[in-house]
Amino acid sequence: MPSLPAAGTLVHGFLITEHTPLRELNATLVRARHVRTDARLVHLACADPNNVFAVAFRTPPADSTGVAHILEHTVLCGSERYPVRDPFFAMLKRSLNTFMNAMTASDWTCYPVASMNRKDFYNLMGIYLDAVFFPLLREQDFRQEGHRLEFAAPLDPATPVQIKGVVFNEMKGAMADPSSLLGRRMNRALFPTSCYGHNSGGEPQEIPDLTWEQLRTFHARHYHPGNSWFYTYGDLPLAGHLEKIDALALSRFEPYPADTAIPPEKRFAGPMRSEATFPLGGEDDPSGRSMVQLGWLTCPIENTFERAALGILAGLLLGDPAAPLYRALLESHLGQNLSPGTGYHDDYRDTVFAVGLQGTDPEQVDTVERLVLETLERIAGEGFPAERVEAALHQYEFSSREVSGDQYPYGLSLLMRFLGPWLHADDPVGALQLEHTLAELRRAAADPGFFPALIRRHLLGNPHRVTLLLRPDREHAAREQQEIDRRIGQALEALGEAGRNGLVAAAAELQRSQEAPDDTACLPTLALADIDPTEPTVPFDATEVAGVRTLWFTQPTNGITYLSLQFDTGSLPRELRPWLPLFCALLPQIGAAGQDYLTIARRITAVTGGIRLGSNLLEDPHDLDAARAVVDLRAKALDSRQEPLCVLLADLLTAPDFSDLERLRTVIGQVRVTMENSIPGSGHSYAARAAAAALTPAARQRDEWSGMSQIRLIQQAAAGDAASLADAAAKFRAIAAQLLTAGRVTAAVTAESGALAGMAAPLAALLAALPGGDAGAAIGEEPPLASRAVAWNANVPLAYVARVFRTVPYNHPDTAPLMVLAKLLRANFLHREIREKGGAYGGLAGYNADGGLLSLLSYRDPHLLRTLEVYRQGVEWACRGDFSEEMIREAILATFGELDRPLSPGGRGHREFLCQQQGLSIALRQRLRDGILAVGGHSLAEVARRYLLERFSESAVGILAGEELLASARDGLAGIGARFEKL
Repeated sequence: MPSLPAAGTLVHGFLITEHTPLRELNATLVRARHVRTDARLVHLACADPNNVFAVAFRTPPADSTGVAHILEHTVLCGSERYPVRDPFFAMLKRSLNTFMNAMTASDWTCYPVASMNRKDFYNLMGIYLDAVFFPLLREQDFRQEGHRLEFAAPLDPATPVQIKGVVFNEMKGAMADPSSLLGRRMNRALFPTSCYGHNSGGEPQEIPDLTWEQLRTFHARHYHPGNSWFYTYGDLPLAGHLEKIDALALSRFEPYPADTAIPPEKRFAGPMRSEATFPLGGEDDPSGRSMVQLGWLTCPIENTFERAALGILAGLLLGDPAAPLYRALLESHLGQNLSPGTGYHDDYRDTVFAVGLQGTDPEQVDTVERLVLETLERIAGEGFPAERVEAALHQYEFSSREVSGDQYPYGLSLLMRFLGPWLHADDPVGALQLEHTLAELRRAAADPGFFPALIRRHLLGNPHRVTLLLRPDREHAAREQQEIDRRIGQALEALGEAGRNGLVAAAAELQRSQEAPDDTACLPTLALADIDPTEPTVPFDATEVAGVRTLWFTQPTNGITYLSLQFDTGSLPRELRPWLPLFCALLPQIGAAGQDYLTIARRITAVTGGIRLGSNLLEDPHDLDAARAVVDLRAKALDSRQEPLCVLLADLLTAPDFSDLERLRTVIGQVRVTMENSIPGSGHSYAARAAAAALTPAARQRDEWSGMSQIRLIQQAAAGDAASLADAAAKFRAIAAQLLTAGRVTAAVTAESGALAGMAAPLAALLAALPGGDAGAAIGEEPPLASRAVAWNANVPLAYVARVFRTVPYNHPDTAPLMVLAKLLRANFLHREIREKGGAYGGLAGYNADGGLLSLLSYRDPHLLRTLEVYRQGVEWACRGDFSEEMIREAILATFGELDRPLSPGGRGHREFLCQQQGLSIALRQRLRDGILAVGGHSLAEVARRYLLERFSESAVGILAGEELLASARDGLAGIGARFEKL
C-alpha cells in the first residue's frame, strides 16, 4: 500500500489533519480539509483494488417538489468540460466501472463511482467533479428529467395534455408503493418542522410546482465546496486523488460559508396519531391490507455509543422470531408481518425507532399500539436473559466484521456507515471503530438494567411518538389524478391559447434535442487493451468429506466461514416442485430435532450470521432445453463458531419439524406480504420471467419458482384452511425426506486457510449425519411452456414491459456478440426512445448467457403499446448494423464491466462453486471472453437478424401494469394473443 502523507502536511491545497488506524477493517482513515474552500475529505487507505470516489452535499429540502432529486438527475445531463447530452449514461458504456450511480437521501445527495482500473477511476472522477460543480443545467434537461406539460402525442394538439418527466413518472411509481408510502408518511408525522418531513424525492402532486430557476438556485447554494464532503477508498495513492480534486474543481472556487446545517426536530409534548392512504385496485379486497406503525425520535446522531446501543436493542426486541416484541406482534395474529421499516434507523439528524404490523385492519390501531407499549413495559420490567444479550452482541460483531461487496462495493458500504454522523456531527470515525464500540457495549451490557433503561428512556418515557395508520383506499389514485389534472388546468389557463399552441413547438424542440447526434469525443474512454484478456480464476481444492464432493476456497474473509450445500432436486415429483420456494423459506424458521421454532431461532442468532435457502437452476452450457434444478443452502459464521454451526445445520436438515401448523401459517403469511411488496420495485423482473416462461423449460421453472405464479400459489397457501395447511405440511415433509440426503448434496467452504482446516471435522460430522438417499435424476415431466404473451394486472400505476428472445446456449460462438448487442441496444436505442422520449424511468436490454435469453425491458413506464413498437424498431435498427467502431468498443467495455464486477470474498467462493456445478469450466469462460473481445459490426448485425428479427414472431411478451393502462391497451394486446391474468 502507498505511504500516506503525514498529519500537518499540505498536499495539493489539502491540510492532512488526522490519521486513525482501523485494525478491524485492515485500513487507515485519513482526514483532510481543503484550506481555500473548507471542503472536507476522508480517505480509507487499504489493499482493496476496487477504488471508490464519492462527493456528497448536504441538500435538505424545504418542500416536496423533489428539487434535490431532479437536480441529481439534471447535473448528469452535461457539464462545462463535457457538454454532451448525457455524460452519465455515455460513461456507463465506455467504462469498466464496478459501480456508478447517484442517490438522493432525505438530507444529502451523493455521487459515488468505483473502478478497479486506475485510468478508468480517474476518468470517472473527472466526469463527476465537472458534473456536480460545473453542470450546464439546461432547461431542456430540466423538462426531460423533471416535469413538463406536453400533449399525450407530443405533436398532436388534439390529444390530452399530460405532465411528463422521468422523475415525475419515477415518483408516481414510488409513491404508489405502500412500503415507500409508509416511510414517507411516518417521516412527515415525526418531523413536522424539519426537512425530513418533506419528500426529497418529490410528491407527484408537488413536482410540477418546481421551476427551472428554483433548480438553478438550489444548485448554486448547495453544490459548493464549502458544503461538500469528499470520500476516497482503496489502494491508489491519496496524493493523486487530492491533486485531481483540487485541479479539476476546488481551485476555481472562493470561500463560501455553508448554511445547510439541519437543526434538531422540535420535540412533542405528547404522542400523536396520523393516518394516510395508499391506492387499492377497484376489485381488490381492502381487508387485511392496512399497516400500523409506531415511530419514536430517539437520540441525536452525534451520540455514537447510544446509537450503537439502540441498534443492539432493536436486535434484542425484533431481531429474530424469538425476540419478545417480534414474537408478541406475530403471535397476536393482528397482522401478517412486521411493517416495512421496522427497526432502528440512525442516518437522520435525530435517529428513529419504528415498529408495527402490516396485513392488518384500521380497527386494530388501538390494539396494536397497546400491544406494543404493554410488551415494552413487560420487557423493561423483566430485562433480557444474558445469553440473548450475548447473541445480540455476536450479531453486531458479525455484521461489523463481514466484508460485503456482492451488491455494491465494500468501500461504498463503509461510507454509508459514517456519512450521516460525518455530515451532521463531523465524526466519520466513531461508526468505524467497531472493536472499541463493542468493548464499550459489553461493559455496559454487563449491567442487567442497561437495556431496560434504554427502553424506558427512548421508548416508554419518550413523548415524541407517532402512531400511523396507512390504509388502502380505492379512491386514492383518483384523488391524486384529480389534483394533477387540476394543476394541468391551472397551468393551461396561465399559458393561454398562445402558450397551449407553444406546447407543440416545445415538444418538437425537445425531440430534436433528443434525436440530434451527440458528439461524445470530449468524453474520456478506455481502449480494449485496458481489458484483462485472461479470465480471472478462483483457486480451490476438491476432496471428498464423508463421501460428499467438497470444494475448499481460500479467501480473505476476515474471520468468517461460509458454507454452501447444494441439493439436487432431480426426480422430485412434479406436484412437489412448485412448493420448493416455500420449503426453502420455512426450513430455517421452524422447529427441528425436538426443539420448537423459538429455540432454533435463538440458536441461529447466537451461532450464525444467517442461514438461507433458495431454489436455483443451473442451465446446461451446451443445451438450452436442459438444466439442473437445485436447492442452495448458504450459511455463515465466525470461525470460532464452526462446530455449533454444523451441529445446528445437522438438526435442521435431518429432523425438521413441520407439525406446528400455526407457525407455518405465520411464516407463509410473512412470505406472501414480502412477495407482494416486491412487485413495484421488481416489476420488470416479473414481466421478463413471465415472458421467458414460454421459451425454455428452465425459464418456465424459474417463473414457477419466482414469478407471478409463485406469488399466486403463496397467496392461496396463506388463505387456506387447516386442512389445506396440513396438506402443505405433508408436501414439505415429503420434500425434506427426498431432498435432504447425502446422495444429493455437494458442499463448498470459503474461509481463510487456517479456518478451512478447522472446518474439516465439523463438516464431516454434518455430512455423515445426512441419510444416504439416491443421487437424483434428470427432471422428468416438464411444466408446460406458457403462452407467448401474458399481461398481469397488478396494483401499480405504471407499466413494466418485456419482450424476450430465445437464442443459443452458453458454449455457442454467437453468445459473445449477443452479449455485446444487448449493451448496444440499451445504450444507443432503448435509453433514448423509452426513457428520454417515452418518460419511463428505465429502458433496458440484457442478455442471460446461461439461459440463452435476450430481454428488452422497460421500468415504471407510462406506455404499453408504444414500448412494444419501440422494441420492434430497436430490432430493425440493430439489423441495419450502423454501428460505429466507438459504439462497438463502448459496448464491449460495458460487457466486461458487468462480467468482471468484483465480489466479496465469500461471494467469490460461492460463484466459482456454482460455475463448477454448472459445468462452466475456465476454458469455456475464457473462450467467451476471447469471443467478446473479437466482436465486430458484422457479427452484431448478423445475430440481430438471425435471433431477433427472424424469430420476432417466436419471441414472448410479458407485461405487468395497472388496470387503467391495461384497459387502454387491451385491443392491441389481444391482437398479439395476450393472456390476461390477475393476482
